[in-house]
Amino acid sequence: MYVGPTRTKFGQVQVAEPLRFDLLAMHDGGKLAEVMHDIPIPVLDQEDLHAQGIDVTKLVSGAADADALGSCTCNAGTAHIAERWVAAGKNLSDLKLNAGTDGIFGLSATDAKMDEEFAIVLYHLTTDQTGIPSQEWPPTDCGSNGLFVSQMLISQGLASSYKSAPNVSGALALLQTGTVMQGGPWFNSWMTPDANGFVDGDGSYAAVQEAMNSGVAGGHETLQRGITQIAQTANGHVDLANTVIQVRNSWSQQFGKDGDYLLHASTLNYLSRYYDYKTVVI
Repeated sequence: MYVGPTRTKFGQVQVAEPLRFDLLAMHDGGKLAEVMHDIPIPVLDQEDLHAQGIDVTKLVSGAADADALGSCTCNAGTAHIAERWVAAGKNLSDLKLNAGTDGIFGLSATDAKMDEEFAIVLYHLTTDQTGIPSQEWPPTDCGSNGLFVSQMLISQGLASSYKSAPNVSGALALLQTGTVMQGGPWFNSWMTPDANGFVDGDGSYAAVQEAMNSGVAGGHETLQRGITQIAQTANGHVDLANTVIQVRNSWSQQFGKDGDYLLHASTLNYLSRYYDYKTVVI
């Protein structure tokens, strides 16, 4: 029986964003539409690795045995690059990750184990950029962030650049053309989505206060994949309380709505200081 995620699923490092205003994506007030982007790989699971037949010691040199990793950023990044790659008209089978002496890793439209192994190796490569052992896996299951994931995908030749949205309105604009990596706090009360798939209740101020009072479980990266409901006035103003985002998680297909959950844009607006949004450019 699925008993829910454990704290090993969390881990995110915050770093200062470079002052690259040419990479900034903002909503210009134009019309937004409801949209849903297909993710061409199965729902990933960063825990229960042994049950998936995954031995991290055989994937990454120097890694200790682990049944779960705080690799949410790279699980989100794997689903993101898969969607962006295929949307650009490229074959999924041509998407390869070069891990040097550890080998070459690819993605599959049907093999979840293969895809999770890609995410794990991407996690190693992404954290290895710091040069600081306490912030690298291995040895430390340190987490990462959307900026580092974007930079690694660019370094691997899988993307040419990235865009960064400064707020939820900018993320909604980016969502018009593709998935968006979303990083920020995850609250204890969000562990179990409601019957409709929402983790944040009705998205009100009171609901956000209740979530904060439940305590922060950790930093978490997920992947915005669509807008299931948009509310926008004729002058372009977005009614965030009545705008709903569907988000892909990496806690198995048993979480939420077949691996996804729903979130009100108003919740992200209330917590705007603590969230970032990234999308890579192929």
